[in-house]
Amino acid sequence: MNTTPARTVRAVVRGARLVIHLAIGLLLGVALMLDRWNRLNAQALMTWWCQVALGIFSIELIRNGAPHDGGRITVANHVSWLDIIVIGASEPTRFVAKSEIQDWPIAGSLADACGTFYIRRGKGGSRPLLDKLVPHLKAGGCVTIFPEGTTTDGLSVLPFHPRLFAAALEAQCVVQPVALRYGLSASGDNIAPFIGDDDLVSHVLRMLKEPEIVVEVNYGAVLASEGRTREELAEMTQASISKVVMPTQRTSLQPSLETALESALT
Repeated sequence: MNTTPARTVRAVVRGARLVIHLAIGLLLGVALMLDRWNRLNAQALMTWWCQVALGIFSIELIRNGAPHDGGRITVANHVSWLDIIVIGASEPTRFVAKSEIQDWPIAGSLADACGTFYIRRGKGGSRPLLDKLVPHLKAGGCVTIFPEGTTTDGLSVLPFHPRLFAAALEAQCVVQPVALRYGLSASGDNIAPFIGDDDLVSHVLRMLKEPEIVVEVNYGAVLASEGRTREELAEMTQASISKVVMPTQRTSLQPSLETALESALT
């Protein structure tokens, strides 16, 4: 049965909601910039915004384990732009992103509003970032990094770049691995990854058309940074996440039978 009309209508309705939600995010960003007395809780607002965004995309978040209390670096595998929303909805955190994102329309403004830390590519780019990360971590804050440096298809994990783990050593805080696993679409396709020649608009539209996607956020055991090198921390977190991100486990994240039947009968 042809489900194209239903998918198109779904995308239009959700797209309208998304545009409104993006506008709300921009307004919240302006409010945070004008909040000289720090009366607004930026992290709580971000968590709320991300949770609503997941609802618009009909992404079901399943959290296994829990984020560690206190200052820490959350280390996750990188699959899609959706990772930011998924982790942001799961815990109060700030992110590290490449400096070019500041110049992106809408996304740059939202990143600024979320208190994103930026890193310049090339030699010497990490030192200015570390000077900002370390006080944040020592004060009990959390920051999320994606040390693969690029997105993958979510079926494996690339080697982790170790340089940002230096922040954990200097701040003497723990590191917590988080394995992200996205489920398949109702038709069995792996549509969540944002890789290769994908462009953002087309990928967003594809996600808006999908009835439901499941994502697991798996929190691993924390790793103490004391007595370890940044290379050791990178290898240990990569190994921990790799144990969870296995191709043979993908079938457990299929959308619910009810959703699949609804899609087939639409």
